[in-house]
Amino acid sequence: MQTRELLAWAMLAVAGVVRAEADVPPPAESSEAVASDGVASDGEASEPAAPISIIPDDYTCVHPPYRAHIFSQSPLIVYLENFITPDERVHLQAIAYVAFSRLSCPPPPPRGLDSSFQLTSARSHGKFQSSVVLNPEGRAVSNSVRSSQSTTVKADAVVRCVEARALDFQGFDIPAVHVEGIQLVKYAPTQQYLHHTDWLKDPHKSIKEGGNRISSFFGSVKAVNVTGGGTNFPLQTAPTDSRWCRFVDCDQPYDAGVTFRPIEGNVVYWNNLHEDGRGDDRTLHAGLPVVSGEKIGINIWTRQAAVPDWWRN
Repeated sequence: MQTRELLAWAMLAVAGVVRAEADVPPPAESSEAVASDGVASDGEASEPAAPISIIPDDYTCVHPPYRAHIFSQSPLIVYLENFITPDERVHLQAIAYVAFSRLSCPPPPPRGLDSSFQLTSARSHGKFQSSVVLNPEGRAVSNSVRSSQSTTVKADAVVRCVEARALDFQGFDIPAVHVEGIQLVKYAPTQQYLHHTDWLKDPHKSIKEGGNRISSFFGSVKAVNVTGGGTNFPLQTAPTDSRWCRFVDCDQPYDAGVTFRPIEGNVVYWNNLHEDGRGDDRTLHAGLPVVSGEKIGINIWTRQAAVPDWWRN
């Protein structure tokens, strides 16, 4: 087992923080490995959005007793239940609302957002934009690959709390400066992100941005009345234990891999790289089209080295 996987297993065993579901065996590792479609994922981030002033003066970062379910040992894929608290989701939805409000047809305020909250900031320059996908040479490719909208959020106390939780899950040896600015992504009906990997095809092109992505977290901040919109891993084996049906689509064809359903507050974590630093093709995944409703997702990516300050702040 890889060093980082051993660390993650150790973290899962910490009492009172997370509990590994030892009685839910992970599926067998897929023997297939196919090359990605040449899409290198986001690469350049949009300019970070400014924070909004809804954080109380006495705010304290408290990590919830989330549960971790190990789905696969190699590559390491862990399903994190209740990883993002309801209050954090409301706050992140509010940030998204500010970003959406700069569009021509903004959506209604998120559920739970009190009308007394002041959605203001002297530097409120962030907005959702068409998601950017780069090829191995670092150049933007057709948006037909990724039709969602995304924004990189300006760090505030709540955002930093979620980031700290993601870092703690990976062990205590990863500096905070290795985490990219947290990204929110909006999927409306028909919008999707075709199969891709988060690790970069040519990490040397991105050394100045922290090198390659060693890990990914993807979860749902908002998923109200959503059909479709799951996160599909086509090279992973569908689970046989029916308890997984709380989190994955057990009605899809067996040969379609596994699709994690969008559930608010829940997150999927996976390692992107082999021990020698090569990208792991088995982490190929897609954001499936939303059929109805609206999904707001969250991306947290950890790099091999420090990312630029402007990307985090």
